[in-house]
Amino acid sequence: MASPRQMTSLNGTEKDSDKTHFMNDVPKQLPEGILDVDATELHRFVDNHTLVHLKGQIERPLFVSILQHGDETTGWDAMKLLLLNHQNKLPRSIYLLFGNVQAARINSRQLDDQPDFNRCWPGIHNQQNEVAKTMQEITDLMARIKPFASVDIHNNSGRNPHYAGINSLQTPFVNLASLFSDTIIHFTSPDGIQSGAFARFCPSVTIECGMSGTADGIEQTHTFLENLIHLPSLKSVPGVAEHRQVLNIFSTVKVKPEVSIGIQGEVTHPVNFIINDDLDYHNFHLLESGTEFGRLDHEDTIMPFVVTDQIGHDITDHYFEKRGTSVCIKQPVIPAMITQSIRAIRLDCLCYLMHPMNPNHP
Repeated sequence: MASPRQMTSLNGTEKDSDKTHFMNDVPKQLPEGILDVDATELHRFVDNHTLVHLKGQIERPLFVSILQHGDETTGWDAMKLLLLNHQNKLPRSIYLLFGNVQAARINSRQLDDQPDFNRCWPGIHNQQNEVAKTMQEITDLMARIKPFASVDIHNNSGRNPHYAGINSLQTPFVNLASLFSDTIIHFTSPDGIQSGAFARFCPSVTIECGMSGTADGIEQTHTFLENLIHLPSLKSVPGVAEHRQVLNIFSTVKVKPEVSIGIQGEVTHPVNFIINDDLDYHNFHLLESGTEFGRLDHEDTIMPFVVTDQIGHDITDHYFEKRGTSVCIKQPVIPAMITQSIRAIRLDCLCYLMHPMNPNHP
């Protein structure tokens, strides 16, 4: 087994001249003892953006990305089970990408001086930072290899069902997502995500495995990966089409930076907007007009949200309104990924809004 010092990574510390060498020198083994540790200890063995090629009986590889957010550990937990079950020989080759192991060390989404790793992949508006350069190199490498499929494993910080997200409605993408869950979302934003970058050259999926570290999420993810490494094709997957539901994310709900916020029952000082403490129970449920998201400190406090559609248009007034100090849904809609984490809200968003995929829907 390779030692930690022998592992090759793209963490922004190498010279530019060394990075081309990386493309021809991806390690073929994991460091000794790495399968014995939790995500918080991975930094002892690998760096951020360490890519490992694990050979299997089927040569065309599966690409798996874990820990793009350091506090989302189900990917590593499930991969450990998979690799321990196949220590002699994997049924299919795997390219395993370790994401933000430095943030995982302190169980944080990202460090204060870091960008969000899953907004730095090649997209419409490419970022210009060292992480984005690394993601571009990894994407270029995998575009040449053309994996069987790409899986990016995540957790939610709020209560959600386990679901799969895809950027294309082509059959292999839908079949890939269906192997994980009957609940599927189709989305084309945010920009710069891993599944979106890989969608141009292989079926790709983002799987959301519930709250980090839960046994059911780990087991479902492990089972999904186990099935996937044995599957000969994604053109037809028997038995997965009967009950699947595809929902379309059409907008993002962000809290305005000038609005102070808190969670009901946790507020220790005055804030502009208090979010209901059970709000994340509404995830993936149809909300009727009048459903309250929270309360303002005064009737004249500004609307706390900005809702933007997939091309950046402000559609806040279509979906939210103030009723006295209450901020309420204005028309029926299905929310996803509502979080109760103030840090996640500030770094990313409060939630997304969805409609069922229905050609007759307005």
